[in-house]
Amino acid sequence: MGSFQRAFEDRLRDTARGVALVISREIANHVSTLSALATSPSLDGGADGDLKAFYTHARRAAEAVGSSVGLVGPDLRIRIDTDRAFGARLPTTAASAITRTALERARPSVSNLLTGAISQRPVIIVNVPVLREGRGVAVIGTRIDPERLSGLLAAPNLSGGAVATIADGQNIIIARSREAGNFIGRQVPNWYAEATNGQTDGLASGRTLAGEEVKLAFQRISGTPGWTLMVLEPIAAYHASWRPPIMTLVLGGAAALVLALAFALWLGGRVLNPIATLQKQAETVAAGGGGNTLVSFSPASHRLGVTEFESLRAAISSAGATMAASERRHRALVEAGAAALWRAEPDGYILESRGWELLTGQGGEELRGRGWLRALHPDDVEPTVAEWRQAMAERRPVSVEYRVRARDGQWLWHQARGVPILDDGGRIAEWFGVLANIHDRKGVEAALAASEARMRALVDTAPDAIVVMDVQGIVQSFNQGAEHIFGHAAVEVVGQNISMLMPAPDAERHDSYLAHYLRTGERRVLGAVTKLEGLRQDGSLIPLEASIGEWQDAAGARFFTGVLRDITERRAAEEKQNLLAREVDHRAKNALAVVQSMLRLTPANDPRSFAAAVEARVAALARAHSLLAQEGWLAADLRTVAERELAAHSRQYEQEEAIILSGPPCRLSSTAVQPMAMVLHELATNAVKHGALSAPGGKVQLAWRLDTCAGLLCLQWAESGGPPVAQPTRRGFGSRVIEATIRSQLGGTLAWHWERTGLICDISIPLAKASATAPLAAA
Repeated sequence: MGSFQRAFEDRLRDTARGVALVISREIANHVSTLSALATSPSLDGGADGDLKAFYTHARRAAEAVGSSVGLVGPDLRIRIDTDRAFGARLPTTAASAITRTALERARPSVSNLLTGAISQRPVIIVNVPVLREGRGVAVIGTRIDPERLSGLLAAPNLSGGAVATIADGQNIIIARSREAGNFIGRQVPNWYAEATNGQTDGLASGRTLAGEEVKLAFQRISGTPGWTLMVLEPIAAYHASWRPPIMTLVLGGAAALVLALAFALWLGGRVLNPIATLQKQAETVAAGGGGNTLVSFSPASHRLGVTEFESLRAAISSAGATMAASERRHRALVEAGAAALWRAEPDGYILESRGWELLTGQGGEELRGRGWLRALHPDDVEPTVAEWRQAMAERRPVSVEYRVRARDGQWLWHQARGVPILDDGGRIAEWFGVLANIHDRKGVEAALAASEARMRALVDTAPDAIVVMDVQGIVQSFNQGAEHIFGHAAVEVVGQNISMLMPAPDAERHDSYLAHYLRTGERRVLGAVTKLEGLRQDGSLIPLEASIGEWQDAAGARFFTGVLRDITERRAAEEKQNLLAREVDHRAKNALAVVQSMLRLTPANDPRSFAAAVEARVAALARAHSLLAQEGWLAADLRTVAERELAAHSRQYEQEEAIILSGPPCRLSSTAVQPMAMVLHELATNAVKHGALSAPGGKVQLAWRLDTCAGLLCLQWAESGGPPVAQPTRRGFGSRVIEATIRSQLGGTLAWHWERTGLICDISIPLAKASATAPLAAA
């Protein structure tokens, strides 16, 4: 009887552990999703930043967890609720205590049963802090509807009258597999609170809120504030699990006892006669008669029944063998467990099965031999037969799981376990075993597998690297995002120390950092978003933004999960932006310096002429500035610079161009663009006022070449067709600007040639100052 009771209790315990693991995984899924969301750059400004982009991310996360997601500020006012439109006015959170706890402790928290601030319905709140520089700036939360948990409890399809219930840390019922609406929010009985106080798991019995006597197993749910999961069955079902087999044994024993008494009465009559004969012979010998006569059983004596002693000895021997065989069967039954019983011949031919007909409707004749296989699911027949054959060949116990079609047409999972009964020669004499219902366990396993699949899908589709390691620093999980970022396949990393993903000296110091934290609890990177460097498979370094959290599994083992984001592109963009900002600042200062020089050097005799000259020179600088902005402040083409600066002075006479450009492609460096534009502007202004462009038919030719041997950019400004020119007696402002620009800013030289046909100006500038790239062509 004790074996049957233990089997019933073990089934309750196993079911409680399995269902508790499903609930724990559901909570972990919510925490993981919110933790990933908390690393969003949209929250770098805290709860009062620009949250429109974050609202979009939160809506996606809400779809992943199947519940709304909210953002709460340090003042406990709700900023975002994905069930409401963005920007809607929202109240203060009703879960102020748990929200404040998440902020202060800088780690996720799960509430007991609460009443929602917006929905006014019973809810459970899961909160994850948003940490920036080690400080909580906001909290992301989601609600778990007790009905959702009740659905998970009902998913395993508990058999019979079994009921699964969850009680929170205050012993309030928050979910139930049956009639949840009648029980959620009610206090559990005092006897249950006393039985579970300070215990992780165990068994208990008592009367439910409905007044029913029950037997239950309970299990603490990890990751929660003291929640317990209980699986209970009525006491009647508990007794029913072991009474029928016990009654069968008792009735069988009584029947055997009655038969034995009847046999003894009959045998006693047969034995008295030979005993009387033996007594008479003994009295004759004692009296001295027949002293030479030996006491033996003659043929005549056999007729008196003395030979029944030999039959009795044979019967006793046979009975002993039968009892030994019965004892071996009994030991096999205890080993296999308590359920429907079955017996088979050495070759696996089924002889009988008690309880099979009640389960499947197959009678004794139908199940004999291989007939019982017809009640199995078609997909399970072949694996079951193969396992049977292997066990018979190896003369070992058999254990196989398959689906059985019950009387009501349902396919229920069962486990058949059997042991071979060996004879004195070590050969299989017969098989004896049990059939156990494992449908509840399979339901729990399926729900757990589905939960793990959802979690794996979330992890594998994340673009960030998600890495899990244990307290020894050994990698336990490495998602596809991590494979892409680090260049390692998961099989190369899982089982190795995580320091393989770190450059020196971090790789050498990591184990000591981890040991220091485990010993002292002092946090350095846990719970905060930090920037660090990782090591790719090819040896290159990769800038990362990391968020690391700690958690425990159902067995209490500690693990660390790191969410690592590749910020290579972000850092490059920031560096480019900083470079451009410095370049713009430099250009602006140069432009202002040039303007200042123009204002100081431009003759101011005539206010109108002064204003026009200054305006024209500032416009030349502006055109160069715009061209650089279009080219990203990196470089500009010499021909484009010349075309833009000379376009205002270009004119046509009789279909002929007044300004002709010629020369190979040449990219001017960003530092040479504005000076070159100013030089061309001054030359063109002089030509319009005094040179070739002041008269019809006059032309200007600007030609340039790249002297790669001398490392020079050579330009020639040649005017023709204008009025005769002569060398001026004094240097004008334009000449001074040109010479100062070429010599001081560009480090070049120039020569003026005052030919009667027109002015010629030869300019030479070092390529190191003028060109942004290697020369594309030689002179």
